[in-house]
Amino acid sequence: MQTLRCVLWLGIVAMLVLACPRLLVGKSFSCQRADQDEYSTDLCPVKTTRRDSNTKCVTVHVGVEDDDFSQGPTIEVRSLGKEIIRPVLKYKRTRKKWHVKKNPDEIRVWCNEVTQNRQPHSNGSLTLWELVYDCVMAEVQHPVTVSYSTTSMSCSVNYTIPDPIPNFHLSVDNASKSFNLTVESEDKVHARWCYKQNAHYCIQGSHSNRTTIDPAQSNSALVRFPYLLPCVCVQVYYTFTDARRIPVCPFHTDAVADAQDVWLSSEVQLFESSFTWTSLCPAGDLKIFASLCWRHHKQLCTTLLNSTLAGEEDGRILIFNTSSVDKHPQMCVKFSLQGSNNISCPFQANMSSWQAHVEPQEYILYVYLTSTVPGTFSAQLCILTEKECAPRGHIFSEKAEATWQTKIRVPLYLIAERPCVQVWQSDPALNGKRIMCPDYDRIRWGAQAVAILILLGVVAILGLFIHSLTKRGAADWLYIQKPVLLVCSSEQSAHISAACALASLLQGDLSATVHMALSAQSSQRQAGTGTTVADLGPLPWLYGQWEAVREAQGKVLIIWSPEAERTCQKWWERTRHCKDEESRENRMEDDCKHDARRLGKPKKEDCVRTCKDKDCEMQDSPSAVIEPVFTAALSCLEGALHERKGQEVAFVYFQGLCHSRDFPKIFRDVPRYCIPQDFSGLIQELGGMRRSSTTSWWHCWPRLVSKGMSVWLVRQLTDKLQTLLPQTHRTKGPKCRVTSFRRMMSVQNTQGTMQEHEALSQRTAEML
Repeated sequence: MQTLRCVLWLGIVAMLVLACPRLLVGKSFSCQRADQDEYSTDLCPVKTTRRDSNTKCVTVHVGVEDDDFSQGPTIEVRSLGKEIIRPVLKYKRTRKKWHVKKNPDEIRVWCNEVTQNRQPHSNGSLTLWELVYDCVMAEVQHPVTVSYSTTSMSCSVNYTIPDPIPNFHLSVDNASKSFNLTVESEDKVHARWCYKQNAHYCIQGSHSNRTTIDPAQSNSALVRFPYLLPCVCVQVYYTFTDARRIPVCPFHTDAVADAQDVWLSSEVQLFESSFTWTSLCPAGDLKIFASLCWRHHKQLCTTLLNSTLAGEEDGRILIFNTSSVDKHPQMCVKFSLQGSNNISCPFQANMSSWQAHVEPQEYILYVYLTSTVPGTFSAQLCILTEKECAPRGHIFSEKAEATWQTKIRVPLYLIAERPCVQVWQSDPALNGKRIMCPDYDRIRWGAQAVAILILLGVVAILGLFIHSLTKRGAADWLYIQKPVLLVCSSEQSAHISAACALASLLQGDLSATVHMALSAQSSQRQAGTGTTVADLGPLPWLYGQWEAVREAQGKVLIIWSPEAERTCQKWWERTRHCKDEESRENRMEDDCKHDARRLGKPKKEDCVRTCKDKDCEMQDSPSAVIEPVFTAALSCLEGALHERKGQEVAFVYFQGLCHSRDFPKIFRDVPRYCIPQDFSGLIQELGGMRRSSTTSWWHCWPRLVSKGMSVWLVRQLTDKLQTLLPQTHRTKGPKCRVTSFRRMMSVQNTQGTMQEHEALSQRTAEML
């Protein structure tokens, strides 16, 4: 029997569910006693609350008096749909709290007493019942209306779910043009930047991509924007559809942070009788000023006085009327904002109705005008400055006929200030003045032409003088009066070629009398004289030339080489060995010098042999001329130094063939010159001087000019000597080495050596 009852009740419930598809599944009702103080008798006994801030459920609380149950209380809820709820009071125990009638729109909720035999008004303190509708589904910004009515009263309450806005913190980086956002919500939100146009409209930029911030990963995000404008805002909103968006604009109340971004984001568009300036922000918020300017070139546009243009605002657009503006291509518009300017030249070449040009003459400027329509034109002088062209003098006007050329004569009385002229159409008046600056160089062309001719004449005379001086060379300016004796120290071809080049330059360009053993050896075959090296021998010839040069107060130049250092060492050893043998070397040297002074022809055997020992004989000499002459020159130099008379001797070494460190210490007081580096000092040592001439017109020139010309000529000769010297270079190390033309003479091949020296001497004589 009990099983049958359960089956019956289950069938009834199933029929109710099938008959009422809108059965409140997921909804909850409750009705229980409540405190009387929670509801005021003067107000509607209905209260609505939101379950939490992130849901769309609205909880409804309705207070029902005990007496109201007998007056048929009805609760009507309107949200996404309509629901009617009827509270019913029951006194016997039951588990059923609400009952659905056959009417699908009516819900009965049972208010049951706790005690089974409870009678109405049995408790005087609790006479109020509270019916609770746990969740009424609603949408954001859509109201939920709850009405409560009995036979004696009727009232209603409205509740609207507010649109949630996430809380966030904002910081701005002007340098990188970005917003740094930090949200406090636990839900995902979107963020984007926009350009605010008014209180309800913020347009999205072309590069405004939406950024999603997920607090589960990071509650911060960086939003970048392209232009730093006053109307740039940021919006942070929830991800559900139609979520509320409130723009936050951090730059709206400040001055324009970067006026350059305003110019970059704006656009100028020309129409038939107007042009527009369009910005991304409302034009009224930027306070843009526009005026005309005359553009001379790309970097200069002179502002015209009284040429401000009035603009008409239309949202983001400023409209400027150009019907009364001179539409010349150089007539431009200068937009100004907080001290920053932007220049735009919208007019084309075919838009102007008249043309003008200026021709300057002596103290007069002529302005020539050609117009396609008749009108009156005016001209006035002005002084051009960085900011404007300040007007000067009177205004001159002329009336022009269509297609006829008109001339305006403007007196030019401010030539020193180099004035320009401004020309404009005065009737019918057009806004804008053209500034034309004449070419003042044409006014002074005569004086400039004379100055140019004088300058060309001076340059021509100077060029002829330099050409003549270069053509004549150094012979007419520098020369060496006293004789020069050159002593070689090496058999190397590079050394001999360098010595011959030096001798050739001294004799050919400086008119010096040069004595050289190789040239004397060659010249004896040509001249046949009896005072050559072959006639006298190397040593007598050297002693004779030494004394002759010393008597003439000339100079002896000993050309040093790496071989000279070895030869000098052997000479020094022989000299010291001979001094140990009863001072025979001193007696032999005195006899040779005495014979050289008296006869000029010393005995050959006395000069060649300095001692009787075989070690003192020069049997290992590779040459019959150069080495004997060099060793004899060293002996003479030693004697002169001993007598403190070595002022006539100087050492010469060639750059790349030797070094100043290669000289012996015993000759450290003798002057030495590196050729060609010290060639100017060598010329001064040899007594080079300017040739005096009473007939030349430049003998009265100041000494400074003479000194400068001498230095210049010495440089020319140094360059010439550089080209004549053989191309050599030094290797790394303390000793000098020869890198080209290295050829050693052997004692065994004496005949071949003499033939080579004869050919070399022949070439040397030709060079000299």
